Amino acid sequence: MANTQEKRTALDAFIEHKARIDKMLERLQKASEDHFETNPDDIRWGDGGFLEDIAGDLQHITDRVFEEGEYA
Repeated sequence: MANTQEKRTALDAFIEHKARIDKMLERLQKASEDHFETNPDDIRWGDGGFLEDIAGDLQHITDRVFEEGEYA
C-alpha cells in the first residue's frame, strides 16, 4: 500500500495539473468572448477552419473526460 508521502505527492501533482488546466480554460474563455480577436467584418474561411481545428481538439478532450465518442 502507498505511504502518506506517495499519496501526498500524487495529490500535489494532480492539483498542479488541474491549476494548469484551469488557467488554460480561463484564457480560452476570454479569447472566445473576444471572438478570438477577430473582427466580424474581417472573417475569412481560414478563420472558420482555425476554429474547426480547435473545436476538434476540444471534442477529443471532452470525449476523453466524459468517456464519449471513441472513449465510450
